[in-house]
Amino acid sequence: MSDQDESDRLKSLGERLNKMRQIRKDAAPVEDEDRGFLQVALGLGFRIGIEMVVALGVGLGIGWVIDRALGTRPWLTIIFLVLGLAAGVFNVFRAVNGQGYAVGWRKPDDDQGK
Repeated sequence: MSDQDESDRLKSLGERLNKMRQIRKDAAPVEDEDRGFLQVALGLGFRIGIEMVVALGVGLGIGWVIDRALGTRPWLTIIFLVLGLAAGVFNVFRAVNGQGYAVGWRKPDDDQGK
C-alpha cells in the first residue's frame, strides 16, 4: 500500500467525520417530553429489577431459616427460592401490565354498572 493511497483514505475519512459532526451539530436537541419518557422507562426498569431481587432474597431467606430450624437442608431453601422466583415474575407481570396501581386486580372500567 502506497503512501498516496493511505493519505487519500485518511483525507476521505476526515471529510466524512466532519460531515457527520455537522449533521450531529444541526440535529434537534432532545425534548423535555423525551427525557420524561426515558425517566419513566428507567424507573420501571429499576422497579422490575428490585422486585425480582427482593422476591428471590425473601424466598431464599425464608427457606434457609426454616431449613435451619427443621434440619431439612437444602430442600425447603430450594422450594422457597422457586416460590420467590414465581412471586418475582408475577410482580413483574403486574408492573408491566399496569396492575397494582388501583385497588384490586383490574383497572376500573367505566361501563361496569351497565
